[in-house]
Amino acid sequence: MNRILAFGLFTLVFIAALPLAAAQAQNCALPADYHPDMAPDGAGAPIVITVGILVADVTAIDDVGQSLEGDFILRKTWRDPRLARLGGCRLHRSLVWFPVTDVLNSNQLRRSRGEFGADQVHIQSSGNVEYYQRFFGSVATYHNLRDFPFDSHRMRIRIAMLEYPADRVQIRLDPQFGGLAALLNIPDWSINGVETTVAEEIVPEFNTTYSVLYVDILASRNGQYFVWKVMLPLLLIVLMSFAVFWIEPERFGPQIGLAATSMLTLIAFQFAMTSMLPKLSYFTLLDQLILGSTILVFGSLVEATMTSVLIVKGKTESALRLDHVCRWLFPTALVAIWTFILI
Repeated sequence: MNRILAFGLFTLVFIAALPLAAAQAQNCALPADYHPDMAPDGAGAPIVITVGILVADVTAIDDVGQSLEGDFILRKTWRDPRLARLGGCRLHRSLVWFPVTDVLNSNQLRRSRGEFGADQVHIQSSGNVEYYQRFFGSVATYHNLRDFPFDSHRMRIRIAMLEYPADRVQIRLDPQFGGLAALLNIPDWSINGVETTVAEEIVPEFNTTYSVLYVDILASRNGQYFVWKVMLPLLLIVLMSFAVFWIEPERFGPQIGLAATSMLTLIAFQFAMTSMLPKLSYFTLLDQLILGSTILVFGSLVEATMTSVLIVKGKTESALRLDHVCRWLFPTALVAIWTFILI
């Protein structure tokens, strides 16, 4: 009985809505002479597309893959005088002239469907057309990692409309939409802001000049993790190797064993670090610290070997004197190297 009653109510509502739907279909019917393949101004001046982008979230920044993964919301507006009488209507974007957005430095961004009006454009009374689109996925970026792990970056997203060169479509910034969301889901980075600019750029693949929107995401790495998880253990390994200078030269077995253990530990530490960065042709700040520390640890191994040779030759005083000098020389060198690199 309840099902019959519900079906009856649904039928009544559906029948009552038919005149309204018919009226809406009538009001939102496109003009008979409207052609979506034809630009609003025919072959006249460039069409101005106002674009704003909101960085809704940045979920990952990949140093090895040189990419940024995030969630972006795009708003485009332009004027199509042919649609002025359809103010308030919503139409699927395939029914009207529509400039497709291309992200030049990504082939992995996906467009979300079913959001912001189910891929529809909103037509305003003045003939302005408004369109929202959500993108999510990864964008290829370039990270100069010389200051790693205390580095900051300007990660750029390049947006254009490759169907129309600069003499047909010009992008303008939307001052009322865009920027950075209040909360971002990325613990190891600080996102400091978003800057947008527009410039004309030649795309070599097409040998054509386009109006391009540059979206620069300003990010700085949270270096505290590397201070406690990388730099402090590295410092302790180096200090461990300096303990050979306080072991009596006559006990050259433990001296060489400790120095060799410190060297092997440092080598294993370097192998663990290789997965954190791409294979770069230049040294990062952390690479310089590791190299300087490696030289000091290797120096302690050489010193331990030299004192053992002196002991075997009966030159105990020379071995003690060398240990005494190295007790001050190596820590001073450590402070000097780390200070020079970090400052």
